[in-house]
Amino acid sequence: MSIQAKAQEFQIKEATIFADRFEEEYNITNYIGELSFFEDIERPYVTAQIVCMDDIGVFDEIKFKGTEQIRIEIRSVEEDLGDFGFTIILNLVSIIQKNKVGDRSEVYHLNCISPHAYRDAMVKVSRSYTGNPDSIAKAVLKNHLDVETDVSYMGAGSIATPIKVLIPYLSPLESAEWLLNRTSTVSGSPVFFWQTIYDQQDGVDRVRMGNLDFMMNVPAFNEDLHLTYSAASAQSVANKGLAEQAVTVKEIRVENIQDTMKLMHSGAIGANLQSLDTYTSDIFDRHYSIDEALGRLETMRIVPYNAEQNIHDRDAEMTFSGETRKLSEWDGRYFNTLTSYGTYGAVNSYHDTADQIEALNKIRVPAVRSMFFKNAIDITIPGISFFAQLGNGNSGVSVGDTVHIDFLNSNVDEDLESAYNEELSGKYLILRCRNIYTATKHEIVATISKLSTRVSDA
Repeated sequence: MSIQAKAQEFQIKEATIFADRFEEEYNITNYIGELSFFEDIERPYVTAQIVCMDDIGVFDEIKFKGTEQIRIEIRSVEEDLGDFGFTIILNLVSIIQKNKVGDRSEVYHLNCISPHAYRDAMVKVSRSYTGNPDSIAKAVLKNHLDVETDVSYMGAGSIATPIKVLIPYLSPLESAEWLLNRTSTVSGSPVFFWQTIYDQQDGVDRVRMGNLDFMMNVPAFNEDLHLTYSAASAQSVANKGLAEQAVTVKEIRVENIQDTMKLMHSGAIGANLQSLDTYTSDIFDRHYSIDEALGRLETMRIVPYNAEQNIHDRDAEMTFSGETRKLSEWDGRYFNTLTSYGTYGAVNSYHDTADQIEALNKIRVPAVRSMFFKNAIDITIPGISFFAQLGNGNSGVSVGDTVHIDFLNSNVDEDLESAYNEELSGKYLILRCRNIYTATKHEIVATISKLSTRVSDA
C-alpha cells in the first residue's frame, strides 16, 4: 500500500452536478480541493462550501445559474473500520468567489444548501392550525415542504398546551421556528430543530426535533471511551491509524466566553414579565431569576447531580441608587405581553396562557439558549471520531448528540486529586459541526457546551 493510500481518510466517491436544463450530468469529483459541510442546532438545514479547480472548462459548459443541484457521496476507506458512508443532494446557491490562477485554470468557491431550504424561499404559509406547537410545526414542514421530522430526540415531548394559530404568510421554516419558540420542556428548556448530513434518504430531506432535557440525559455516544485532549497525546497519534486517532482531540479553541454582561442585556440573568389579558382584565407581574432557572435545570439533571453549574456567579452583587442586590434580583429587561383569552373559545391563541409558570417560560427558553452559548468552545477532532458510528448501524454523531471529553490538567502538581481539569472535562452537547474534507484528511470542528463542571468520580 502506498504512503498516500495509508494517509487517505475518506473517499469522495461521487460529486455530480445536474439540472433540469442539462442533457447530461457533470462529474466534478476529481476537481474538488476542499469540501465543508456546516450543521447548526439552530438551523433546520445543512449548508456546504466546495472549492474546486477547473482546468478543462467544465464550468464554462455548465453556465452556472444558481438553480443546479449536486449529488455527493462520501465513503470510508479503512478496511478495519468497515464500509460505510452517506449520500447527500444539495442545491448550488451561488459562486462565492471565482479566481483565475492561470491562462486556462480557475478556482471556484461554491455555496450550497439543503433542497428543502432552497424551496422554502418560494413558499409562504397562510392558514390556521390547532394543536400543540411542536405538532403543528411538524405538520407545516410535511404539508408545505414534504419534509419528515425525526422526533427520537424529543423524549416525553414538550409541556405546551394546544393552541390555535393563524400563520401570517411566513415560509414553512420560519413558521416552524415561530411555533417552537412557543414551546418548552418541564424545566423551561427550549425545543430545537436541525438537520445533519446523515438526514437525507434517497434525496428526501428530514429534520430532527429535540428537547434539551432529553438530549442532556441520554448517555453520550462514547460513554465507555472518552475523547481526551492533551498536546502530547495529539502529537503521539498523529501518524497512527484512524482507530487510534479517533479518541484524541487535536486542538481546542476558547474565544469570547463567560460574557455575563451579554446575558444581563438579554434578560437571561434577571428580568420582569408583565402580562395583561384584555378579555378578563387579569394582570400578572413575575420576576425571572437565573438562580431559579438553574435550579430547574439541576432538578432535570441537565446540570448533573454532584456537579456545580459554571454559568452564573451567585455571590455577585450590584448597587444602584443606594440599593444593593444580587445580580439575579435585578430586572435587566422588561417583557410586556397582551393576551385575549376566549378569542378562539376554549382554545388558547399563540400568546395565551393561564399558567404563570408556563408564561415565564417565554423568558426561560431564550435564557437557557443563551446559557449554553455563554461557555461554548471549539474543538478539532479526527472526522472518524464521529463518522465511524455509521459503521455500527447508527447515524453518524453530530449536532444534538453528546460527547464525553477529558481535558488533562496542565498543572503537574503532584498534590492534585485528579489528573483531569475539572472545569473543562465532562459531558458536552454538540451545538455546531463543520465537517472538512481536504486532499486526504477529514477533520471536524465542533462547537460544544455544557452547564457544569466535571462530576467527581469519588
